[in-house]
Parts: sequence; structure tokens; C-alpha cells
Amino acid sequence: MTLLSLVSESFASFWSAPSSFWSNPLFEKEKWEVFTKVLRIGLAMTGALLLIYEIRARRMAVRISERTRRRFAWFLTILAFFTFFDFFNPNVRYSEYYHRHEFYHYYLGSKYFKEVGYTRLYECTLVAEVENGRRDQVKDREFRDLSVNLIKPISQTYILTDPDQCKKHFTKERWETFRKEIDWFYRSAAGSYWEGMQKDHGYNPPPVWTMTGKFFGSFGQADDGFFKILASIDVVLHAAIILLFYWAFGWRTMAVAAVFWGANAPADFYWTGGAFLRQDWLFLLVAALCCARRRYFVLAGFALTWSALLRIFPGIFVAGWAIIIGIYLIQSVRFGPRKIAGDKATGLLRYLHPDHRRVIMGCVLALGVLVPASMAVCGTDSYKQFYNHTLKTHQNTPLTNHMGLESMMVHNWEGRMRFGRDDNLDDPFMDWKKGRLERFRNLRPLFIAIVLGIFGWTVWALRRTKLLWVGTALSLPLVMSLTNLTCYYYSMFIVAAALASVRPMLGAPILMASGIGKLLQYAPWGFYWVDDRWVAESWLYFTLCVLLLYGYSRPFSMARLKAWWDGKPEPRSSPPSLSAKPTPAE
Repeated sequence: MTLLSLVSESFASFWSAPSSFWSNPLFEKEKWEVFTKVLRIGLAMTGALLLIYEIRARRMAVRISERTRRRFAWFLTILAFFTFFDFFNPNVRYSEYYHRHEFYHYYLGSKYFKEVGYTRLYECTLVAEVENGRRDQVKDREFRDLSVNLIKPISQTYILTDPDQCKKHFTKERWETFRKEIDWFYRSAAGSYWEGMQKDHGYNPPPVWTMTGKFFGSFGQADDGFFKILASIDVVLHAAIILLFYWAFGWRTMAVAAVFWGANAPADFYWTGGAFLRQDWLFLLVAALCCARRRYFVLAGFALTWSALLRIFPGIFVAGWAIIIGIYLIQSVRFGPRKIAGDKATGLLRYLHPDHRRVIMGCVLALGVLVPASMAVCGTDSYKQFYNHTLKTHQNTPLTNHMGLESMMVHNWEGRMRFGRDDNLDDPFMDWKKGRLERFRNLRPLFIAIVLGIFGWTVWALRRTKLLWVGTALSLPLVMSLTNLTCYYYSMFIVAAALASVRPMLGAPILMASGIGKLLQYAPWGFYWVDDRWVAESWLYFTLCVLLLYGYSRPFSMARLKAWWDGKPEPRSSPPSLSAKPTPAE
């Protein structure tokens, strides 16, 4: 603990030292936000134009030195990295560079998971507040009852009348520690901000994330210095993501990925900045992509499965691998196993490519290691709790910042938030939520038809692909179609940058989508109502999904389909307009 105290003090001194620098009027919140908004849009559009210029120059046989292009790539990458974090200006977001709202949920939720589970965090918080001498402040409040996901008055609960319903899950020592940490959160975030925390949607990560969060959270107690250390983990993960792209694809693809991420609107710093392990799943998703590109297939399978165990939806990225492996398996059965030098597999295994066997091995290994370990830490019933709370209850509750095919389909003029709000209800948007669920039930046949169409197009695009990493990137349309995620998970679109290494003309649309998305957030193009804003973003990213499929796949024809099915070369034709001659990775 002495070492931890020294580290905490060093972090505190680091963040406080430049306070005189940031006190300059140029760095005031209003001015700096305008600057970074313009910078993000300009960065994305400039990057897109430079990619178009580079491709145009190549076609016109105009030489641009590699040294110049490399310098531009690194400059844009570094600029985009700092732009995402608002250049770490403490005046813009969080003066101490950690988000108390996030830490309240993720730090306490994981550290005390065995005591509060998925449904008791808010109730136990309020019980602790009463014991901390704030009964009069608490008795008239409202909070979200996480067992039913509705806002309720405290008078309708056991908090004041039977607090042992919460405390019985704690030992005496654990309760005292929890009560003190709640008091610290209250004193650092008092007022409406603190009260609003208990009206959010609770603690929702799967047991594998809880295991990791509990591990890091156990090294200290709630205070500024410790939380700065924990918040810095995501900064390191972001830097590692950029370096992974460089390692696997080279400087050009790295720059596309960095600029997209630095300028994007759905997953900008506002949502996840200063948080606790919010980017671990994204790091592992990118690691799976990059390890597959570098042919470390066991590691790729392990990383993607780990990412899925942290946030569930990344498991859909396995679809790309499954399509490629399935097509290879079908062809092996129809035409006989292919002879591969050095492969000594026998029996049924010889029908699978060695690379496919390795990636499957990585997936199975991750499941065999991480699931039992998380059950040992979080309890044998933790997965049942997670299913009942997050997948069964919470995920069936529409949120204002949901993005996906479902949100696009259920959003209509009459069903907008501006018409569905009723302040006479405990939850003013209850009717809005019910309306969305009802419309989705009615539109389910059309939804299924669109998903099947996207799946068929993805199969067509991947039918001759042997590169598993391409399958990861081209799974994005399926992920967006099958999920209805909160907007900040759209950082996943960073993996689309990998396609620019084989289809250079896709780089510009990827960056333009990032810039246009940011433009949609602000007047006169912005949307006042949140549901309008994120549905507009959904349409933008769905359009990008279509462009990715169109840009990678060849046009459909019965002649191509027949040739592919018969295992013969396909008839040649001009490539799609969004394609360009592939260039080797730098």
C-alpha cells in the first residue's frame, strides 16, 4: 500500500502541475469545445481527401515519396489521438480526468459484486447514505429499481423500513468499507449529479469483466489518485490499439484507424472518457483482427472470445470466421480434403484448414480458462444473474442513444421522444419505450428479411476469401443488423480501417462517415431530441456497412455463382467502382 500511495501522489502531482498552463483563456471550455469540434470534422475530411489524392496520383502516375506519405500518416495519427482526449484539457470534461459517474457504477459494482449483484447497487447506496446521517435528504428521493428497471420513490421500497435486506449480504467489515466509499462519492459529487447516478441503468457487465474490474479495484479505495490510475488504463489501451494496427497493417491503415476513432461522434470522449476499463473489449477485438492478419491464429481466437465474454456482442464477429470456415468445409466435403504441406491431420480434422483449427482452438481455450475463473470469483450463479438482468430485462428496454437496424426501423414521426414524453409518469418516457417495443414486434418479419439479406451478401463477399481477418472486418454489417447497442460501442467500426489495406478506396468513405457523424451533432444540422440524433447516426453507419460490402465484393451474377459452386474460376469483369488494385501492407 505504501507503493500504491507513492504512485497515487505522483499521478496527482502530474495532473495538478500544468494547472497554470490550462488556466489560459484560450483553453476555456466554450472556446476549446468549438475548436475541437471543428478540428474533428476537419481532421476526418482532410484525411479522406488525402487518401483520394494519393489514389488519384497513383493512377495518374504522379509519384509521391513514401517518406512524405509516412510523415503525414504519423502526424495525423498523433493529432487524432490527442484530439480524441480533447488534448487532456481539464476544463472540458473532468477536471481530475476520471468520470465519477462511471466509477460509481463500474468500480463499486465489480468490487462489491458478491454483495450487490446486478440489482442492489442503488438500494445499498441509499441505505449507506441513511447510515451516514443523511436520512432527511434521502427519504424524498427517487431512484431506479434495477429489478424492474423503473424509477420509483424511495418510500415504496425497503430502504427506510428494512435496511437489512441489503446489509445481510455484507460482512460487518465489508459494509463499513462500502459505507465509507459511498460517503467519498457523495462528497465528491454531491447534489443533483449524485442523485442522478441512482437513476441510471445500473451495473451490467458480464462476470468476466467483473473478475477483471474486481482485480484492479482491490488495490485501493475510492480517492482521486487511485481513480486517476485506473482511468489511465484506457489511455494505454487506446495507444496499444493504434500500435496494433501499425504492427499488423502498416502506417497507412494505422492512420485511417486513428483518424476515424479520433473524429467519430457515437463513441467520442464524452461517453467513455475517464472511465474504468471501458476499452478492454475494443482492444481485444482489434488484437483478434491484427493477430489473424499476422497469422497468430490461436491468439486471435483467444482474443475475440475474451472480447465477447467482456461485452457479449463482439461474439457476432465470429460470424465472418464461421462463414469462411463453413465454405472451406463444404468445399472439402464436396471435392475432397485439400493437401497442405506439413499438415499431418487425420480423420475429420483433415477437412479443416490448419489455420481454422488453430483459431477454433483459441476460442475453446478462452472459454475453458475465463468462464471457470470468472465463476470462481463472482459465484457459480453469476451467469444466471447476468442473463436475467442484462440480457433478459435490461437489453429489452429501449434507450435514447441506441443505434442499430432495430432503432432505424422503429423510429417514426409519431413515435419520437418529443411526442412520447409524459411528465405525469414516474418514468416520463415509459410510453415511448413501449411504443418502440410494440413497433418492433410488428416489424419483426421485415427485420428478419433484412438480416437474412445482409447475411447472404456477406457470404457472397467472403465466398472466395481465405483471409480470416477480412471476415472480422466484414462482420460489421451483421453486428449492426443483429444488435441495438448504445452509441459508444460504435467504436467497433475502427476495424473497418483494415479493409483499406486491400481496398484503398474504402479508406475515404470510412473517414467521411466519421466526419459527417460529428457534423450531425451540431447546429444547424444537429438534432435537439436524442432519439432523432442517434437514429440519424444509425442510418449513416448502416450506409457505411453497405459501402463496405459493395466495395469488397464482386457484383452478383448467376455465372459467378455457378462457377464458384462448381469450384471453377469465375468469369472476369471490371471491378466495383469502390475497389482499387490491392496494395501490399506497408
